[in-house]
Formats: sequence, C-alpha cells, structure tokens
Amino acid sequence: MVAATKTTSQENAVSKRKPEPVTKKVVVPAKKASVLAREAQAAKKRLLKLRADTKKAIEAAKREVAQAVEAAKSALRFEKQAAKDKLAAKKAKAARARKATGNKAAATKAASKKAAPGSKAAAKAAPKKDAVKSVTKKRASAKKVVRPVASA
Repeated sequence: MVAATKTTSQENAVSKRKPEPVTKKVVVPAKKASVLAREAQAAKKRLLKLRADTKKAIEAAKREVAQAVEAAKSALRFEKQAAKDKLAAKKAKAARARKATGNKAAATKAASKKAAPGSKAAAKAAPKKDAVKSVTKKRASAKKVVRPVASA
C-alpha cells in the first residue's frame, strides 16, 4: 500500500510541472529605429491632443448642463409666478363680482324709493321691497326667540 501511494504522488508531481519555456523568436523590425522613434513621438502627440480635446469637450458639456439646469429653474420660477398671478386675478375678479352685486342691490333699493307709485318701475320694485321687509321681520322674530327670558 505504501508503495502505491508513492507512485501516485510522483505522477501528480510530474503532471503539475510547468512546461519548459519556449524561446521567443526575435522579430526583425521592418523600419529603422529613427523612423519608429518619430512614429512614437507622433503617437504621443496625438494622445496628448486627444486628451486635451476630451477635456475641452467635457468642460463644454458641463457648461451646457449648467445652462440647461438654470433654464429649467428659471422656467419653474416663471410658472410658479404665473400661477400666483392667475390665482390673484381670480380672487380679485371674485371680489369685484361681490362688490358689484352689493352695489346692484343698493342701486335697486334706491331706485325703488325714487320710483313713482303708479309707474312700471314702482310695480317691479314693490315686490322686492316687500321681500326685503319680510326678511327683516323674520330676523327680528328670530332675535326675540333667541333672547333668554329672565326669571324673577
């Protein structure tokens, strides 16, 4: 048994060995060293130019993004202000409508007082006047009901 284990371990050790390195073949350049050096310099210049162009492009893109963000903020402020103005105009219109309604009622009261007893205006104003009196009478009666009665 011991001999069998030794042989297997030797086989494993042999299989794990790396193959011997193959010697590289030397590639003979097709161009002279001076030409290759010039090409290397040109490649370096192209790389530097590309880097500079990339930086410029990135900076330009950053500026465009900043302008777009500012424009969006400005538009949002404008829209908010327009909404506020619209709401204020709506409130002002409602206030004018209430004021105009109040003025109309006052004008009809004044017209009914000035109207002659036999004219058509008096006939139109009379029901309104009676309606006003009936409303005031109802209010007066309601006030009497609300008052507490003092007991002695």
